[in-house]
Amino acid sequence: MNLFIVKPGDMNERGEVCITGERAVHINSVLHGKPGEFIKTGLLNGKTGRMKLLSVSREQVIAGEGVFENDPLEALPLTLAVALPRPHSFRKTLHFAVSAGIRDIIFFQSARVEKSYWRSSVLSPESIQEDVIEGLEQGFDTVVPKISFAKTFPEFLALADQYPHDTEKIVAHPVRGKNPADDAGKRHFLAIGPEGGFILPEIEEFLKHGFQLRGFGQHILRVEFASAFIAGVLYGRN
Repeated sequence: MNLFIVKPGDMNERGEVCITGERAVHINSVLHGKPGEFIKTGLLNGKTGRMKLLSVSREQVIAGEGVFENDPLEALPLTLAVALPRPHSFRKTLHFAVSAGIRDIIFFQSARVEKSYWRSSVLSPESIQEDVIEGLEQGFDTVVPKISFAKTFPEFLALADQYPHDTEKIVAHPVRGKNPADDAGKRHFLAIGPEGGFILPEIEEFLKHGFQLRGFGQHILRVEFASAFIAGVLYGRN
């Protein structure tokens, strides 16, 4: 936990926050926080700063006297669209995207996505909020990303059509050819398929909707690793 997120309603009338659960254990046992010391803190969707530790135990931490002066980090200019992965990979992909500053995330149905994935408890609002907060605290950010779901492929393409024409739309696909060297500074819409890849009719629809196929190596990666690897290729020179 690199940043403690304070959600709306967490503070009492004295500007104090009561921290319990795993985060209290982390402050006490990992950070070895002591009363009088300060902890890096961020207001959800707001500024970052610090709060003073008033009391510390494994069960409960009280912090107050907050000062919040710094604006949130700049977002990565990327829309990350991922064919809905299996639940375990979904959480890892979401955690990466949030902690990396990607503030526009889409999960969608494709032909090789098991429809049972949509019934997983990891897609519940409560589970998603927990993963988002964890990602923000890891990435030292406060801004909750926009997370969208498209349960059909045509619905996803309709969403993609709404993005500005100057957005470079890319489908990660194992095709030969080197990557252009002028990605820096561009806004990208990146679509990543399941490990089995997109089927040919889906590729044809992507091309009809203004996407370009882009190869990022011949190795087949898990979705969460592919997301991080390709984002690094696109923005690693920034």
